[in-house]
Amino acid sequence: MSDKKWNISVILADIQFLTNEALRAMLTPLCRSFAMVSTKAGLQQHLQKEGISLIITDYVLFDFGSISELGDLRKNHPEIGIVVLTNLITYIKIKELNDIGIRNIVLKTDDRDEIFQAIEAALKGKKYYSGDVLDILLKKDGPLEDATILTTSEIEIVRMISSGLSTKEIAVKKHISFHTVMTHRKNIFRKLGVSSTPELLMYAIKAGLIDNIEYHI
Repeated sequence: MSDKKWNISVILADIQFLTNEALRAMLTPLCRSFAMVSTKAGLQQHLQKEGISLIITDYVLFDFGSISELGDLRKNHPEIGIVVLTNLITYIKIKELNDIGIRNIVLKTDDRDEIFQAIEAALKGKKYYSGDVLDILLKKDGPLEDATILTTSEIEIVRMISSGLSTKEIAVKKHISFHTVMTHRKNIFRKLGVSSTPELLMYAIKAGLIDNIEYHI
């Protein structure tokens, strides 16, 4: 992609100072407009304006509570391209993003050309994974591959368990019955071949379902 002026309006949703400043310096001269936001409220305020072309976000560091919120953003604004720019990515999370229609993913360690190619693909409604992201997709050894048998709902429950929520609290949060949560738990334990909550959480960390700073035993 050349450095010609693009007739696009870009929103950067990230809280990492160095990333924000680098992208601002790189993209501002090339775009019709470029804005940075650090909260969901700020993002929603900008989305009220017409003509937004692209959102670039590190969904992990930003104010999103879960990947499903990014999915809702995609559904509510299908005309806007979305590029995920992050270093906190695993095979499982790439799969989850793909399932909600987010298929333009690059790493913050990728070079300028890869970032530009992801932007161009998102604007055209095409998918683009950087070389390093493709390497993650192609490497599916051990528990990472096994963890893909969990459903989206089961992954969400694993993450709620990791945050310290009880079965009753999970039922309330998901608006389902206590019995349904227990059934999900049994299915998760059976699928992953674990027999205790600590064992489940250690497995989930290794599989990339959760970060080791997310769980409480």
